[in-house]
Amino acid sequence: MSQTTQSRAAFAAAAERFAGPLYRQWCATAGAETGFDDRTFTAFAAYGVDFGDWHAAQRLLRATSLDLRLDDGEQALAAYFPVLDGTMAPDNRSYQLWTERLRDRRGPIGRLLQEHPLPRNDPAAGVRMFRLADRYLRDAFAGPVAVELVAVGAAAGLELVADSFEPDLFAGQHISARRGYDLHPLDARQPDVMQRMLAQLEPEEVDVQERILRAAQLVDEQDIVVSRRDAFDVVAAEGFGFGRLPIVFGSSFLCMVEERTRMDELMRARHAEGIWISAEVVGVLRAVTDDPALADTPAGAPALRLAHYRAGELLTEIVQVD
Repeated sequence: MSQTTQSRAAFAAAAERFAGPLYRQWCATAGAETGFDDRTFTAFAAYGVDFGDWHAAQRLLRATSLDLRLDDGEQALAAYFPVLDGTMAPDNRSYQLWTERLRDRRGPIGRLLQEHPLPRNDPAAGVRMFRLADRYLRDAFAGPVAVELVAVGAAAGLELVADSFEPDLFAGQHISARRGYDLHPLDARQPDVMQRMLAQLEPEEVDVQERILRAAQLVDEQDIVVSRRDAFDVVAAEGFGFGRLPIVFGSSFLCMVEERTRMDELMRARHAEGIWISAEVVGVLRAVTDDPALADTPAGAPALRLAHYRAGELLTEIVQVD
């Protein structure tokens, strides 16, 4: 298969992956192109874009979004991005503006493609995990519990304030501390960092953008710190969680580490009790549990797992497929 054919196939596949109309239209149009290849897309193979699957199209689209954001939305193309206050509906002109931007070999998109992308760090993932934790605390304990919330792979720590988006979460519980740990923590107060995080959004995800910005404001107001430390070292440290119930949680954390069972092993090794909650896709969670809820479920489906350990014993395991 030629590189041109591969690139068009990647865009055709990507058209089914996006929720919003703008990216879907662009990908469908690119996938349906025929005739001479003007290297609008295939030239980016030199920047490490592998057109083996639809993620190549996603990378180009996110680089485009970041380009617009760093240019303060001054380009005509920004008028089609609601997240940049654009109001125009997708049309052929938007596709032409985009491909013209890609043809500019001296433009910034090639450089942006070579930068390491930042996670969107949407606190919605934290809301899902906190709902499960809140329900379990109410069922498993007779009264209020002193809780320490510990986010691993925390990025900018936005999930640590997820309960602010549903005020009833943890009502009656005492949250003694909120801490985050990441090998590469992010400071969302830096405009450049925030723009790179928001570039992961689709153009129509205005509500998600507002939620992320609000969470970043709350993290700043509450002086929540994400420390540059290995999460496993934190949990293994003597005295971790002393005098309170640590709830360790992570979204897409296990998929980034080699030893996917290690957090369970560390929690089991502790004399005190603790709760470990992971939000992953089914295929990742199958490496740590054989819970029947994961059977006959697509590997890419989102799922949650809660494991409650005390004195070396797994007291409770809850697996929930969304």
